[in-house]
Amino acid sequence: MIGIGAFKTAHPGWLTLSPIVSSSLGSCSQHDVVVKRPFYRVPPTSQAAASSLKIVRYSSVDELKHVLKESIVMYWAKSLLNYTYDYIDHHISTSPTPLPFEIPHVHFVDAGVALGYGQRITSSKPGEKSNTKAGTVLAIYLLEEHIVFDDNQEFTNFIHNMDYMPSLDEDQYGYDLAIFLTFTQHIQYVQNEGLVSVLDYQGIYHSALLNTPFHED
Repeated sequence: MIGIGAFKTAHPGWLTLSPIVSSSLGSCSQHDVVVKRPFYRVPPTSQAAASSLKIVRYSSVDELKHVLKESIVMYWAKSLLNYTYDYIDHHISTSPTPLPFEIPHVHFVDAGVALGYGQRITSSKPGEKSNTKAGTVLAIYLLEEHIVFDDNQEFTNFIHNMDYMPSLDEDQYGYDLAIFLTFTQHIQYVQNEGLVSVLDYQGIYHSALLNTPFHED
């Protein structure tokens, strides 16, 4: 396990598609991915049990609902970010003067939904023969692009999920990117008349500001 959050566990994995796609997840054989799966916590039954974490997986039907909901949120987050860059590019192209600063180039992690199939043995009464059902969906996973770090990068929370202001101070590394992300929120909120904007920006930052991946929670 890579880690555990409030609602999902994260595990290392790899993805091979047939045929291999030209870009994004599955663009190479055994593509490194992060495999995420939702869970819920079981309330402790005693004070001793409260010190340990017990998690339970959802049924395949409910698990599919949770994973699809998360994938749809990521789809819209990507769409809103693409719209923001289209908005920026339009105004740059119509400006009579060149831009006096660089625009950060960021993206959300690529993601997809994977269904795990297998054989499930249906239990029967004692003494009776058990039945095996082939082709049963046993688990549903959210696959995400694996964020790779180098010596000049660190995982950062740029904007909290309960605020629209940067989580960083002005003298902290990455503050300029956090300011840009608040700008994207402003554009999204104004252009869709207050219906939606993306919160909880977390990811890596590089001084070159090129192809910086984020994930959305």
